[in-house]
Amino acid sequence: MADTQSIIGKGAIFKGKISNASTIEINGRVEADIKSDKVTVGKQASLEGSIVSELVVISGNYQGKIKADSVWLTDSSVITGEINYKSLQMDRGAALNCKIVHNWDEKKLKTNRDDNKEDSSD
Repeated sequence: MADTQSIIGKGAIFKGKISNASTIEINGRVEADIKSDKVTVGKQASLEGSIVSELVVISGNYQGKIKADSVWLTDSSVITGEINYKSLQMDRGAALNCKIVHNWDEKKLKTNRDDNKEDSSD
């Protein structure tokens, strides 16, 4: 497991693109687009760029566009940009100045609408 985890330590500055890391933990300053299974942004960290991930946990500063299955914003997070999610958990104290979009399944939503129309016509 340790060989698939990447850590950017406190005080480190990274610019670029990160992919193929199953887990990335950021405790420094990062300007990058990230594609990973899990992304964690620590309390003292800042991240600018896009994230595509299954799970994103943010405790620090984030600016960019997130597309994730699950997003957890802790009480110390500061978010600017856009969050696309299926599941969102936000602790009291999290600061957001962003667009929040729930990624529902359009096909399932259409099926439910059609079923409701049929039920109401009975």
